[in-house]
Amino acid sequence: MAAEWDAAAGVYKNARAASSCEVPNPLWIFGYGSLVWRPEERWSDYDARPCAVRGWRRYFAQLSTDHRGVPGAPGLVCTLLEDAPEATTRGVAYRVPDADADAVLDDLDFREKGGYTRKIARVVFDDGEAVDALVYSATRDNPNFVEGLDSDDAAAVDKAARIIATAVGPSGDNAAYLLNLADALEGTDAYLAALKARVVELQAS
Repeated sequence: MAAEWDAAAGVYKNARAASSCEVPNPLWIFGYGSLVWRPEERWSDYDARPCAVRGWRRYFAQLSTDHRGVPGAPGLVCTLLEDAPEATTRGVAYRVPDADADAVLDDLDFREKGGYTRKIARVVFDDGEAVDALVYSATRDNPNFVEGLDSDDAAAVDKAARIIATAVGPSGDNAAYLLNLADALEGTDAYLAALKARVVELQAS
């Protein structure tokens, strides 16, 4: 059964991310947004390894009404799209202990209720080892996806930056989300660097 959407709140009605895949075993979670720089507190003892996914591209193209914005004044957060054959996107993979898997998935499904769907990505660690990892992706067909922001051209970057520069939500300033992510992945993502530079410019004007 397809997840029902609460248009007023900007989240799925059952307060859960959509599920469309089997969970890998062992369970690795690929973080490409806030999980890169601010993982859950309970994850402090988990094996966390820098890595990359190929064929996926990160964009700030997903409206957020429950974390970095509010209904009526949404923020903008990351999604990871899998239709970019030439792309390589860096992030961090976390190995979730078997005993914690159900609780972690429950927490993440609630956290990503604003339009995300479970997917599987092949992540490659810096030593060349590769594993399947669970990733939460806000696909283009979800109601919070902003068409046209899945691009690194100047117009798309400017449009995204204008939202990020001013939005605030229950999880804090939208700009802080971007700036922390860009700093954590400094030198590895030209799109993030351009978006950060434009947000800083807008906030200073």
